Amino acid sequence: MLAALLVLPLTLGLPLDIFSNDDKQGLQTLEVSKPLGDVSGLAVDRKGRVVAFHRAGRHWDELTFDEETNKFNKSLGVLRAPTIAVIEPNGKVVKELGENVFYLPHGMTIDREGHFWVTDVGSHQVHKLDGESGKVLLSLGEKLVPGGDEKHFCKPTDVAVASNGVFFVADGYCNRRVLKFSPSGELLDVIQAAIEEGEPDSFDVPHSLTLVEDMNMLCVADRDNERVQCFSAGLAEGTRRVPPGIPITSAKDIGRVFAIREKNHYLFGVTADGEVDAESKVFVMDMESGETTTIAKSVPNAHAVAVSDDGTVYVSQLQPSRIVRYSLA
Repeated sequence: MLAALLVLPLTLGLPLDIFSNDDKQGLQTLEVSKPLGDVSGLAVDRKGRVVAFHRAGRHWDELTFDEETNKFNKSLGVLRAPTIAVIEPNGKVVKELGENVFYLPHGMTIDREGHFWVTDVGSHQVHKLDGESGKVLLSLGEKLVPGGDEKHFCKPTDVAVASNGVFFVADGYCNRRVLKFSPSGELLDVIQAAIEEGEPDSFDVPHSLTLVEDMNMLCVADRDNERVQCFSAGLAEGTRRVPPGIPITSAKDIGRVFAIREKNHYLFGVTADGEVDAESKVFVMDMESGETTTIAKSVPNAHAVAVSDDGTVYVSQLQPSRIVRYSLA
């Protein structure tokens, strides 16, 4: 149920009845021409190509981090193989990037200029990359050093980027916060969970972000609290200016939400399986009415979602690693 805290006028671009409730109807595996590791991050670039951020054969297990310090097991070393694959809609890998940079890839997004923004839970860092060459243009966080102050992250999970270059980081597995930065990486603000009666008063793994820029709204997938919370992003200027972090709306009791992305004021998301009375699913939510429709059920280990301009929903799964898609056209 979408609980409105502030009523906003929305202009919707898609009729809800285009979605099917039939399990897996139209769900297809994207047959990728080269093997990928666990695909933890997913995006669609300006050419309509799928960009996968993957772990190149590495798996996150009990030996990856020290439980007490959250420090990465340095003996595992940097991933020497490419970790970013640019994939045509027909599955052909046309470019690979990101070798000798990352330790344990996690989230990915692409900004309007075509830059790749990624989070590395292994190194506790956030990076901005040139989308053509893979060159690192900006890095935040101290490499391999977890922390909770203004200069450190602890297993950051995702990034959302505004058209003016301002960006938000979900931080993440340890710190339970969302940080707002200037285009140059200066910390501007910290967003905490909205306090609602009878609800947890802090994030419990803010795992994914999506920015609805024309509504000046940032939504957070609060994974282990099984909810999505949306806040003012603090992007509007002049008379429309609203400080960041003001609660706007929330969706509760929808399962452990691993990933969310917005398209035409529809919120697409994936939830996990393995919980009591819970089943993994890919869903879409009408952000005006709060009505939620399931696109597919029983999609094990779904971790990331992306939506193309032509109405194709892509979902990545971990172990076994694959990308599935659903066409809304």
